[in-house]
Amino acid sequence: MTDTPESHVIAALVSEVRAKLEEAHSIARAAEICARDGNVIRSVLILMDFEGLAHEAQDLFRAALAIKRSLLAETI
Repeated sequence: MTDTPESHVIAALVSEVRAKLEEAHSIARAAEICARDGNVIRSVLILMDFEGLAHEAQDLFRAALAIKRSLLAETI
């Protein structure tokens, strides 16, 4: 890893993306369990929490990509 402030910010953003996606995965797993147990309405209600995390992960990804493109274009 290039030892620049930009690289450290990107690394932190990637860690946040991972954390959001892990939480989203847990929510999806819980929703799947509810659906398999026959409680599809509860399953959909649980999945509603997934949407915000997916958007947050996508925003963090876009931020990391923007930093890479604008500040690290020639170093990575």
